[in-house]
Amino acid sequence: MVVRRWRPDRAIDRGPWWVALDLAVAWASAGIAVGSTEYVASLTEGPIASRVAVVVWFCAIGLRRLAPVTALWAGAAATVAVVLAGAPVTNLSLASALPLTMIAQGRRPQVTAELAAVPVLGVLVALAGHPQVELVAAVHAGAWISGTASRTRRTREERLRQEAAEERAGRIRADERALLAQELHDAVGHAVTLMVTHAGAARLSLPDGPPQVRTALERIEQAGRDAMADLDRVIGLLSDRRSLPDGLRELVRGLPVRVELRLGPGVDDLGPGQAETLRRVAQESLTNVIRHAGASLARVEVRRDEGVVTLTVADDGGGEGAGLAGGGRGLRGMRARVEKAGGTLEAGPAAAGWRVTARIPVP
Repeated sequence: MVVRRWRPDRAIDRGPWWVALDLAVAWASAGIAVGSTEYVASLTEGPIASRVAVVVWFCAIGLRRLAPVTALWAGAAATVAVVLAGAPVTNLSLASALPLTMIAQGRRPQVTAELAAVPVLGVLVALAGHPQVELVAAVHAGAWISGTASRTRRTREERLRQEAAEERAGRIRADERALLAQELHDAVGHAVTLMVTHAGAARLSLPDGPPQVRTALERIEQAGRDAMADLDRVIGLLSDRRSLPDGLRELVRGLPVRVELRLGPGVDDLGPGQAETLRRVAQESLTNVIRHAGASLARVEVRRDEGVVTLTVADDGGGEGAGLAGGGRGLRGMRARVEKAGGTLEAGPAAAGWRVTARIPVP
């Protein structure tokens, strides 16, 4: 599993100036090893292992952004090789600590641990008797923490950028849907309205006309009204209206039953799904009031308390109203819709008439 993550050794996305800075640090660090002959790790004197280690240390530090995993293992292996050769060492930590920072920046902590555990432990074990082993351990721990913190910050920034991009895309889609809804309303809606109007005018102009003609015209009118209702629902979905009050005002306009609409504060900014659920419950309840309750007055109230929005539809009919149409299918449908939104629905006889109460949690 570790070997699979070695390939490819992912480069850290940084500009050329960062690589130039790494090369400068590597040169300064290697200068300690190759500067004068009093340091045993020299290109011209000392064991072969020390001479090779100088070159490896320089490459590990200078190229840590291009191949961090390879740099970590190479730098650690060079340090261990010098110790095993019995020669004093320089650059005890930078050659493996600096690549470790890059690995922690680019990979999840679990993957970083899998890739870095063996080389880092190898360095610490090899230097177990060295007076600066605690400093070496602290430097590697700091490199790990620094890289992880950088990864966390970059992940958070990337998530914020992605959310902003999704929000912009959502606004664009909403604008396109609103434009489509407007086009449907202006074109199709106007044509259907004319059809219904002319059919009604023709029917009224033939009070003594053939019954089959009047029946056909009535059917045309009813079909047109049904089409307008369906068109209005589709337009509402396309325009993604968030305002429940606007939807309720449209719903109660022109009903044969007098409706008292009471809207509390905070119900204008519900989410589209919540607003649509409550509007559908109100629509079903008022439809059944008209068809079955024999009521003259219906009250629709929406209020928003902390964390809950409540819709109440009550009538003054005979007690068999909202929800009992079709043997209770309307009530079951409303309850299923509300429960899907995470809420509850209660329906039953009230002191005068019938009452339906839907409660839906809101942020």
